[in-house]
Formats: sequence, C-alpha cells, structure tokens
Amino acid sequence: MTSVLIRRLLLPQWQLARSFCTPTTSSIDERYDALISEAFSGDQTLPEHWGLRAAKEVSAHDFMVVHPKVRWGPSSASRLKDPQRQLDEAVTLVNTLPGFRVVESVVMGVDYNTKRKAVWGSGQIEALVRKKMQSRVTALMVNVDMLTPFQQHELFSIFHVPIYDRYNIVLSIFKHYAKTQEARLQIQLAEIPYIRNRLHYLNKYRSDPLTLHVERQSERASVDEFEVLRLREQSLRKKLQQVIEKNVGKASEETRDAAMVAVVGYTNAGKTSLVKCLTGASSLLPKDRLFATLDTTRHAARLPSGRKVIFTDTIGFLSDLPMHLLAAFQATLSHVNLADVIIHIRDMSNPDWAAQSEDVDKTLESIGLSQSRISDIIVADNKVDVEGSAVSYTPGAIRISCTTSEGVNELIGRVDEMVLRATGCKPRRLRLKASSPAIPYLYKEGFVAKEPSHTETHLIFDVFMNDAEFARFQKSTGTLRKRER
Repeated sequence: MTSVLIRRLLLPQWQLARSFCTPTTSSIDERYDALISEAFSGDQTLPEHWGLRAAKEVSAHDFMVVHPKVRWGPSSASRLKDPQRQLDEAVTLVNTLPGFRVVESVVMGVDYNTKRKAVWGSGQIEALVRKKMQSRVTALMVNVDMLTPFQQHELFSIFHVPIYDRYNIVLSIFKHYAKTQEARLQIQLAEIPYIRNRLHYLNKYRSDPLTLHVERQSERASVDEFEVLRLREQSLRKKLQQVIEKNVGKASEETRDAAMVAVVGYTNAGKTSLVKCLTGASSLLPKDRLFATLDTTRHAARLPSGRKVIFTDTIGFLSDLPMHLLAAFQATLSHVNLADVIIHIRDMSNPDWAAQSEDVDKTLESIGLSQSRISDIIVADNKVDVEGSAVSYTPGAIRISCTTSEGVNELIGRVDEMVLRATGCKPRRLRLKASSPAIPYLYKEGFVAKEPSHTETHLIFDVFMNDAEFARFQKSTGTLRKRER
C-alpha cells in the first residue's frame, strides 16, 4: 500500500513537471510532505516526530541516555574528553526540550567503534534492558552522531521504545527554539541529510522488507524520492539566500564604517552575556540553556579609540555536532569569516573546557578559517569568579567574568588594539581653530573619543583614522594643517 500510494502521489506530477515545466515551490513542498508522510509510515522505531515535526507535537518521555565509550581503535575519543562529562552533556541536551526528562544515564564501553547493528554486545545489551525496565524508560537516546536505520530498528526490537541519536535531539532543540525565518529555513535544510541517509539504508534493504519492517517502493520510485529531496534543498537554499540578502541590506547602514567583532564559543560558554557586557544591550537576555542563540544578532558599541564596532552573537558550537547539521548553518556562521576581530570565549568553570576549546578550533577550521586567523583570535577565559574555575595558561588569554566585570576593561583594550590594526587606523593629531568646520565633522562621524586639549589659538584632537577615512575627512573639510604623532 505504501509503495503504491507514493507512486500515485509523486510519479505522475513529477514526470509532467520534469518534461514540461519547472516545479513550483508549493508543488515541491507538497511532494516533500507526501514523502515524509508515506515513506516512513508504519515505522515504529522512530521517535514520533524524530526532529521533523512541529515542536508542539513532541510527546513527553522519560529517557535513558547511553554514551558508548569506544575503548580502543581509531574511533576512540580524544584524551581531553572525559566519558562521564560527555554523558552529562548528552543528558543536558535531552533535558533542554520541554517534556523530556532523563531518568537513567550510563556510560557503556564498546570495542573499536559503534558500527555493529545493536552498537553493544549481548551482555551489555542485557544490562541496559534491565536498567530500562527498572526506571520505566519510555525513550532511549544513544549519544552518537547518527544511528543508521538498521541500528534504530535493531535497538527498537530490543527496547520497544523510540530511539534517538544526537542528530535528531539537536535538530529537535533547534526546531523548538527557532524564532526567525532564517533559523527555520536552515533547520529545514538540516533535515534533508537525515532523510536522505534513511532513504539510502531503506533502499539498500528493499529486497528484504522484513529486515527493516518497512515496505519500500520500486527502484524508479526511490530515484524520484531523491529528486524531490534535491528540489526541496534547492528551493530552501534559494529562500535562505533571499532572506540573508534582505537581512544584509537592513544591516548595511548600521554597519557602515564599523569594524565587525565576532564572538564565538562552545554553547552556553557565555557569548550572549559577554556581548551584553561589552555593549550594554538591554535587549539581550542571556539564558542558561544549550543553543539559547540560533541566529546572528548584531550590537553596536564604541571603543575607547572612538571606533564604532558591531559585536555579533551567534549559535554556539558543540562537541561532535554532525557536519550536515553544521553545514546547514553556514550562512549564520559566514560572518565569522568576514569579521575583523574574533573573540573566543571559554567557560573555565566547566571541567571539560580544554576539550570544548579544541572543538571550537576544529569547527572554525571546518568553516574555512585559516590558521593565521585562528592564531589571531582573542581568547577570553570566562566565569573566573566561579569557585574552582580553571586557569588555562594559554598565552595571551584574558581572564574575565561577565558577572563581576573582572578583566572586561582589559578585554576591551585588546579588542580596540586589534580593531585598529585590522582596519589600518593610525593615530593622527589635528590642530584646529575653534571656528573650523572640521570640528562638527569629527564629532558627527564619531572620531572624537576624548575631549581635545588646547593652546591659546587652537584645539588639538587626537584621533584614529585609516587612510580612506582621512582622505574623506580632508575632502569634506578642505585642506587642513595636520601633524601625525
């Protein structure tokens, strides 16, 4: 029934569209919805929404979270990563969603990798089943990037509860908390690799439908499914580009002649708190929650040199964030590559700060940031006011507290220094008569950081300008007598 219905829904319209016209956005969306509704109907192993339904459809669940610790082999974790803390982070991820509650959590060792069909051996599976029964668990989360459909079915046949992995938990969080059109479009893009991955596996086992307990259609019909996904992805990218261009247009006037300072860091490290501390933006309300920020927000400020800057706050990074998920947010992260200065904020109260720092560096590399840019990043070690916070000894790192403002002035000074260098600004001393038309210009354009000194006949302004700004200044006010320091 499933295969017949999918062919009826997809093939005639799709063949017609391919032959005579370009599919419309609405027709692509309809085919995509049909694919989601029918291609996985009757598949009880999946969470009822598996990250692809509206957030309001998420049912409450009591979870058991299991972190598979790879004991040896190339898939074993970095020595910086503590398995218990990786488990704790997974528990926090699950608890981030309303209605989701972790009632049991455990680290369970596995040899070499997590590729076997049930992830663990029979003895370990039996131990997990006992824990599941004792705690009355209604859902299982395995802390790996993405389980295969084969693994999900195998685990479901053992535990008889919905099976989650890291991908669909994070995707569900994104979907629940996304508020802007840009974020929603990026999340819809992130769904597609998950669906495509499932279709590949389901089609692989088409010849033996009992293997995955899902009836599959013909090979020709499955080709059309992938074509629907391709068209859906193409449509979403086009919409996303339009939204981005619109947002860039709105921000262009605000950011004119301003340096860009990107604040990056592990999720919940204090990025929003830092931007609020640096700019005094009352609209920013930091939240103690993973992925509290899903969009890029911009906030203007003036540095001690008088330079106008825009601080950007964006989505936090995460250990083992699936690359397909990260790729969907490339547009949001593109401002990092374009920034004049980057601040990497680290949570020194977190025992796993070193591993988190390593994850952030790897993520920055993955979005195309060069090693020279990474080496120029300002490192801000946050939450030093918290008892027991670590000392990093990272060369040049500035210890700060967004709560007590400790070290914030030092950080502002470093940002100012880096912005002046990045924008090619030089210190310039201008001797102007009190009646000079240049004085209103300096104030209007924000070049005056401190009140001028004076002689009997002149006011002396110490300002910072790059060559282009100085040329505009001269053109607007006429040739001036000047002396550079």
